[in-house]
Amino acid sequence: MIFFSVLTAVILNKKIIGRGFFRSVFFFPVLLSPVVVGLIWQWILLKNGAFNAIIESYGGDKVSFLTDPSWAMASVIFVSIWAHMGFYTLIVLAGLQAIPPNLYEAAEMDGTSRERIFFRITLPLLMPNLLVVFILASIKGVQTFDEIYVLTGGGPGTSTSLIVQYIFTTGFASSGSVQNFGLAAAASMVLGVVLLFLTLMQLYFSRNKESKHQEI
Repeated sequence: MIFFSVLTAVILNKKIIGRGFFRSVFFFPVLLSPVVVGLIWQWILLKNGAFNAIIESYGGDKVSFLTDPSWAMASVIFVSIWAHMGFYTLIVLAGLQAIPPNLYEAAEMDGTSRERIFFRITLPLLMPNLLVVFILASIKGVQTFDEIYVLTGGGPGTSTSLIVQYIFTTGFASSGSVQNFGLAAAASMVLGVVLLFLTLMQLYFSRNKESKHQEI
């Protein structure tokens, strides 16, 4: 998530044709309901879906993106990145636009390569924003449920079952299955502790960033 967010933000920060349009396109999936996202990509990735129809039209074999354990998790990760990357891209883009242009001008006058400019100027100055993105993406990753539930239901087997899916299945299983509310509650406590830790990290680094800005 962080890699693609940084890559997209760097591209969208450049002076390209239709920059405003592409920014809107990348942010649009964030506005969609996770259930809608899951249904859209389920229609695309099903064995008889749109993507396999394209593969077949070029003479390829159908791929079980959602029912093959070797493909299911990769498909879920791809859909999750597509759905939420726009939000993190905006955070990184805001950090890029806050970097003073005179730093780049001075580096170019010294003949510094683009790679060195990125790793020596851009990346260090982006670290506060990247830290926020890392924590928020971690919180979102721990809470992921809707897209997976719609796409695979946690299957095949338990190959795409994360902790929220586990809590739901354990505590609110279908009729005829054993419901274990105690185990689901214990897993919820573990999830709560993890989210609390990540939230405290975010608050700590946010306040630390604000205090440094005040000192400057």
